Amino acid sequence: MFAVEALVLVLSVLALTAWSLGRDYARRRRDRREAASVEARLAGIHTFSDARRELGFPDETLEGPSGRRLCVWRKPTPDGRLITYSLTIAPDEAVLDRAWKRTPTR
Repeated sequence: MFAVEALVLVLSVLALTAWSLGRDYARRRRDRREAASVEARLAGIHTFSDARRELGFPDETLEGPSGRRLCVWRKPTPDGRLITYSLTIAPDEAVLDRAWKRTPTR
């Protein structure tokens, strides 16, 4: 009887470990795929009009003394996370810098 209980315990621990590792692997794979998609989306943005066409109107715009602007977009994802895009725009409407950050909203 003890051998059966020990075997069930060991198999339960192994199953829980395999499930946990598989879930972690799937999450990392999804995050890498989403990051590649966001990077490709931002790489195609070269002017402010491209950004407006791709992301819509910015949620926040900060004007700098040199004429440059920092435009910020916040877009929720279906899985409950928030992606924040920020672009530095030159006075001639060219994109100088691109950045993004993914944060949980829960």
